[in-house]
Formats: sequence, C-alpha cells, structure tokens
Amino acid sequence: MRRPSRFGTPMLGLVLGMACQKQPPHTQPKTETQKSSRKLVKIPKRQVRAHEAVDIPGGAFFAGSLPGERGRLPEVEPLRYEVELGPFRIDRLPYPNDPALPAATGVTRTDAERLCTEAGARLCTELEWERACKGPGNDSYVTGAEWENACSTTPQRCASGFDVLAMGVKAREWVRGDVRDETGKLLSVTRGTASSPDNGPRCALRGALPANTQSADLGFRCCHGAPNAATMPTPTLQAAFEKPSLPQERLKKLLLAEPRTQALATDLVYFREPDAANTVVARGPGDRQGFLFTVAPLLWRPVAGAEYLIVTARSGKDTSFVLAYYVLGKDDYKLASSFILKDEVGPVALAYSPSIRPRLHFSSCWGCPGETGKLLYRNTDTVAIIQP
Repeated sequence: MRRPSRFGTPMLGLVLGMACQKQPPHTQPKTETQKSSRKLVKIPKRQVRAHEAVDIPGGAFFAGSLPGERGRLPEVEPLRYEVELGPFRIDRLPYPNDPALPAATGVTRTDAERLCTEAGARLCTELEWERACKGPGNDSYVTGAEWENACSTTPQRCASGFDVLAMGVKAREWVRGDVRDETGKLLSVTRGTASSPDNGPRCALRGALPANTQSADLGFRCCHGAPNAATMPTPTLQAAFEKPSLPQERLKKLLLAEPRTQALATDLVYFREPDAANTVVARGPGDRQGFLFTVAPLLWRPVAGAEYLIVTARSGKDTSFVLAYYVLGKDDYKLASSFILKDEVGPVALAYSPSIRPRLHFSSCWGCPGETGKLLYRNTDTVAIIQP
C-alpha cells in the first residue's frame, strides 16, 4: 500500500517571473557598456526645443528581452539577441515634436507615415525606436535598469540614455514593422504602453494592431536619414517537448549557482531512465492516457518563444525535486520555479503529451491520490508548479 503523499510546499512557487544578428550568451555586446550605472534622468540634459532631433550613433545593442522579464510576451518578443544598426536621427518628442503642443494621437499607421513624410522625415523602424529607448547602456527601461513612476506624470522630463524624451510612457507609438498573428493576418507593430504604469513600459515591449487602428493612447514619432534595414524576427512555434543533454555535473553547477537551490547539490542523483519512469507508472492504477513518461531532463515549449528546461532528480537519501529553468540561450539557464518533495526517495517522473502544450505532470505513483502534481504555463512567461 502506498504511503500518504509527502509532497512538500513549493520552494519558490510561482515565479512571476534577431541585418547582422547572432544569438549571444547572457552578456552585453562588447561595443556597449557592460552594465548601466545611469540613474533616472528626470531633467533632460538640455532645454527642450521644438522640432529637435537626437543623433543616435551606430553600434551594436541587445534587442528583444530575456525570459522572466516583467510583462514579457514571448509570442511577440524574441529572445534577446545582438544586432548592429547604422547611425540615424530621432525626434526628441512624439509628433509634432513640440513641447508646447500635445502629442498627436488617434491616427492610423498610414496617417503616421504620411505626417512624417510631410515633415521631411519618416516613421522610425522598431529597432531604431528600441535602440533610442535603451540608450548606450542597454537599459531595460527608459529610466534605466528599473522603472520610475515619476515618468508617468512628467513624460517630457523623462529622458533615455540618449536623451530622447517620453518614449512610450504615456502612449504607444506606431513604428515601421509588421508581424502575422496565429491566423496569418498581417498586423502593424507598436512600441511602448500606457496601460500598466506601475510596471512601466520596457523598451523591448512589443505590440501589434491592425494598421487602421485609431486610439487616444496611440501616437508616433519620426526619424531622419536612411532607415536601417535590420528587422526583428517574430518567434515561431517549435516542437512542444524535446529531450536535451544535461549531464549530472552540469545540473550540479546550476544548483550551486543559485542560493535557493545550493542545498540540493549534495549527493545529487538522477533517476535511471527508462526503468524509473516505468516504476512510477507500475506503482499506480492510472493508465497512460496518451502520456509519455520520462525521468530525463525535458525541454518544454508551451507557446511560441517560450522554452523551459524541466528537471527531476534526488538530493541525498530522501529529498526529491522538480525544477523549471528559463532557457536563455545554448546551455544558459535561469531558475524559474521549483518544487521540493521532502521524505520522498522517488523516483519522480514527468508525464507529458505533445498534443497538450500548456501543462505537464510530475508523479511518484501514477494515478495515486496526492502523488501527482502539475507544471502550468501562465501568461506572462511564468511557470507554476503545484500539487493539487
């Protein structure tokens, strides 16, 4: 007779948490500042004048975002990558680029393109907009590494590292760029947001709307000079599950690198594949129901652009665990969520089905009450590990 469940409480619980281009490691481009030390520039570096443009130097920067960034939508924001742009000029303020006049909103993207042309300029590309927002330090926000709510009330005093003002703070902005939704419909890209002032508009935040959309919180700004040809890729849907190579020694290093999992690195043992997975199924009354079972590491891709490494193993004599890591790049991971099973020798297997993307299960006795839990994908870009 099986013992009562000894599944513990989650250790971390739910963590709320591409033209020349290459997938980089989790570092900054060599041509940019390694880490921005700039604090919020509430006062522009020079007096704001009408119809002023800022020179943005050519160079490399990181476009896109990293998994786990607040508010990230992996379906539209590609994994951070390095891209190089040539120099260009961008208006300091949204159109009409005059501090004495309110920003123009309620225009379609076609209207935005026409108004920029009439002003002797053009609509900015989305990568140019992101470069101007992130500044020379590759900042996540126009205010720096963190969001400052003061920008929401005084956007004209909110300068990026390049001294460009009010970038997507009070309104989204049309840019030159298009994406297709899951039905194949062509949509036009917007940058910035006014819907979540507490979270702040990350510079990599990307939206998509029909080009004829008109809204009171949707404006634009203009750029000058030849447009950069580089475009941003849209994440595509990959195979839902895949078994990667993750040697036990590599997992140990991952555990030691995170203070919250260091204790799990002691006497680390992988369960034996496939015998251990078969044991979990044989222990209980449940049938396979189309599920596949494994105790090996598993790559999980619940939606386009989202990828997690799922690992189950044992630490010491009687502590088993299930871990979820964000995949940042090749052999580059960050802890997303974990579940610790005290007084559980295992084995603990993962149960998954390629036809069910949003979830998978973990179990020490398949079909036994209290011996099975779930890993659930939740927007935006988060994983919950629970045992009902």
